[in-house]
Amino acid sequence: MITSTEVVPISSGFSPIRSQHSIVDERQFQPFQQEKYQAWTTENSQEPFISKSTIIESKSDSFKKYLTTKCIMSFLIGFIICGIPLAVMSALYGQKKTSSSSSSDSSSSSVSLPSQCTSYIANSDSTRLTTYTSCLNCFYDTSSSFTTGWYRFMNTAGTQLATTPPSYGSCGVSYPAWYNGTFPSTAGSTVTGTVCVQLSGNLCHSSYITTISVTNCNGYYVFYLIPMTTTNIRYCTTF
Repeated sequence: MITSTEVVPISSGFSPIRSQHSIVDERQFQPFQQEKYQAWTTENSQEPFISKSTIIESKSDSFKKYLTTKCIMSFLIGFIICGIPLAVMSALYGQKKTSSSSSSDSSSSSVSLPSQCTSYIANSDSTRLTTYTSCLNCFYDTSSSFTTGWYRFMNTAGTQLATTPPSYGSCGVSYPAWYNGTFPSTAGSTVTGTVCVQLSGNLCHSSYITTISVTNCNGYYVFYLIPMTTTNIRYCTTF
């Protein structure tokens, strides 16, 4: 039996195996490591994170724009619904007011009042009222104290001649005078009437009938009066 004493170094014996194994390992594992690194980079890089944030911000901006647009549209619709009728009503009211004012102005300007409506004798003597009875025969309307002309009774003297027969002693005289006629209904017009004197129970004594004129001055009357021919007779007034 022959026994070999040749010794083979361990490193020399296994070196090819190692070299081959090393090559295999490098070929098999190196791509895997590279692929793993690439996969990690792709999946866990900043790209997915940026994409999600962008989507969230984009949705938030879109929602804000939607709300803003919705509010603006609601305001415009409300303004149209409420504003247009209000504007129309205001325009109609202004037109009506202007028309009314124009009509009033035109009616006022169209009425031509006679000169006696601005040129008259104003009388504010309260003793001419039919209710005054404090002094009998203290006043007269004879030519010595009364002149012919257009008279306007106003303030404490009343506004017009008495239209019903006053009682004895009224307006400070024994024989009060009163107007027995009609008043003009149209502004600027003048009518003729009769003044009567109550004397000795006669409401319109024939001896003292006087003709006068009355003018409508668009709010008040003026009377064209003449002096009485005897004492104790006076024009009486009322409101």
